[in-house]
Amino acid sequence: MSFFSLTVQAKLCSLVCAIVAVSLGKDVIFSYVLTLVCFFTLIIQKKWQITVTYGLFYILLGILLYLIRYQGLHMYVFSEFYVLMFWKFSPIFLSSWDLMTTPPGELSAFMSRIHMPTSVILGILVVFRFFPTVKSELKSVYLSMKNRGLTGIRHIFGHPLITGEYVLIPFLFRVLMIADQLSVSGTARGADTPGIRGSYYEKNMCMPDIAIMILWVVVTVAYLRIGGIKI
Repeated sequence: MSFFSLTVQAKLCSLVCAIVAVSLGKDVIFSYVLTLVCFFTLIIQKKWQITVTYGLFYILLGILLYLIRYQGLHMYVFSEFYVLMFWKFSPIFLSSWDLMTTPPGELSAFMSRIHMPTSVILGILVVFRFFPTVKSELKSVYLSMKNRGLTGIRHIFGHPLITGEYVLIPFLFRVLMIADQLSVSGTARGADTPGIRGSYYEKNMCMPDIAIMILWVVVTVAYLRIGGIKI
């Protein structure tokens, strides 16, 4: 099923604006405006999972922040500093996640158009796809262990070293296989070929992308002006 997705330019503009606003802005509590804009960009792209998951987490942060500031709540396990930190940096987290989950073809096509060196493009793509790939492989290993009855609490705590071995050995083996497959795939697709690369998934900017970029610039400028920053 097809769905709307912002271009790399729009996502990069969102991330840059979020970084500038969070870095220069003085009103930490008011940064929720930036986070709401991030949620809006995720909703129009129908990225419901991250919107709901992080939305619940953000609501919890808001409740804790209210209790800390107005009710004198003191936490011993989770420091008040981390609550404030996650609240402040939420716009950057969400914008970064939106950019990092962009299909590799769109990322490589964009970076090639701005004449970025091939080695840098390949390095960035590997970094961006590292965590999703690791998550997928660990899930596969877990399902394999579950089918063999090796994920029970009694077995894990009774034989921790053996459980670690059951996880690490197949995981490392799968990672090595993926590395070989990526090397062959990159060579077959002309990763070493000079010149500007295109992509089947490459998209041109449209009105929603321009509107999102304008929205981010306006919100960032207004946020900084309210915080007393002269622009």
